[in-house]
Amino acid sequence: MEKIKKLTDTLLIAFLLCKGFQIKPIKNNNGKGKLISFEVIGDDIDKAIESFYENPEIPIMSFCNSYKTVRSMLFNLKGAIKNN
Repeated sequence: MEKIKKLTDTLLIAFLLCKGFQIKPIKNNNGKGKLISFEVIGDDIDKAIESFYENPEIPIMSFCNSYKTVRSMLFNLKGAIKNN
């Protein structure tokens, strides 16, 4: 069963993107200003998160590319919020 989980840790998000999960940035209003989080969509998200904290070996360039993608999503959404 496909699930959705909301997370804010960019390194964890990059890892999950690297593992093939679908990532969607979303803006939230927490009363103190705008906050960006990410929806992670896929099966066995909790199992993948546990794997992250077990320090798995992953291809470093794949992780770096995923991290760059996540940061781009973050900055693009922040720019859109700032302009509104």
